[in-house]
Amino acid sequence: MKNHGQDEEKFLEELEQIAASEGDLIFPVLLNVFTQLDFSREEAKEIWEGIIRHRKEMSDSVKRQVNLLTAICDYFLTVKKSFNYPKVVELKVFEDANHYSKCDSLTGLYNRAYFEEALSGEISRSRRYETEFSVLFLDLDDFKRVNDTMGHLAGDYVLKKVASLINSEKREEDVVVRYGGEELVIVLPETNKINSIIKAERIRKKIQEMPLRFNDKDFKITVSGGIATFPQDAADAQNLVACADQALYRAKSEGKNKICLFSSDKRQYVRIDFAGDIKVQPLGKWVGQGQVFAKSKDLSLSGILFESKDPMEIGAKVQLEVPLPTQDNPIILVGVVVRVEIFEAHYEIGVSFVQLQGADRRELSSFLKIFPSEP
Repeated sequence: MKNHGQDEEKFLEELEQIAASEGDLIFPVLLNVFTQLDFSREEAKEIWEGIIRHRKEMSDSVKRQVNLLTAICDYFLTVKKSFNYPKVVELKVFEDANHYSKCDSLTGLYNRAYFEEALSGEISRSRRYETEFSVLFLDLDDFKRVNDTMGHLAGDYVLKKVASLINSEKREEDVVVRYGGEELVIVLPETNKINSIIKAERIRKKIQEMPLRFNDKDFKITVSGGIATFPQDAADAQNLVACADQALYRAKSEGKNKICLFSSDKRQYVRIDFAGDIKVQPLGKWVGQGQVFAKSKDLSLSGILFESKDPMEIGAKVQLEVPLPTQDNPIILVGVVVRVEIFEAHYEIGVSFVQLQGADRRELSSFLKIFPSEP
């Protein structure tokens, strides 16, 4: 087995966690899987603890790590001598059974039960280390039409293709889940709102561009998504899921094939209608796109919405020159594109500020204080 020692240590750690949450019932099941021998709950726990001690003693004796199967065999042959020929199965058999209990049989993605476990663990970890993480809900657009017009086998084919694509895009630490039907969820550890929408947009575009062919028929599929971030949007698992689902519903209602961030009705910052000419300069790898002249629509201490004849990419870093009536010179703001809406004659682009500090922050804050807060 690859990384055998590390795999076994991880397996034993996971086993301790299962025993802590589910109780001692795991031990007779475990020994039956490994040896096909039956024990009472109390005896099985005692035997398993004996095997772990025996493994440590053997490892100390030979000054190297003894694998678990060797320790089990030796324990039953030398300590529990009444069992002369126990049948010991490969650890992989147990791992496979454990895997399939957590995974969706069609797509190979984790199932909803595992999602709830993973989400709870990620919330605990984020609280402990005071980090953010995001949850992305994805729902295939008009999936029922695929099933109705091409059959359920075509629907299964689409789900497997989408699952494979997402797996190829995810990081090792991300958890991808088939939540139910055509709805998928991705848990994105240590990922804030801006980075989560960048990842989500990349996946959305790749799904939209993915060629599909079933029974000699070529077709395409699109996906809508909703994102919620812990702890900014919700402080527990149930509400975080509800927020992501609400954002997904908004994406569906706004025309599908888009990603929406969750936002509550209560604004953290005053947002005002602000019409004016601004200059937008792409930065970093987007600098080659050249300066864009745009019309602002609204403004807050957290971001700006403007209209442009030129498209911009979600995740693009930009510098904005924004003239304020109270200032002689325009203020310089840096942000990331988090929203792009396509209209007949223009694009509506939302930018979230990422480097607003010092004099520029004070000037913008002073300007916004002139206007009454929204109720």
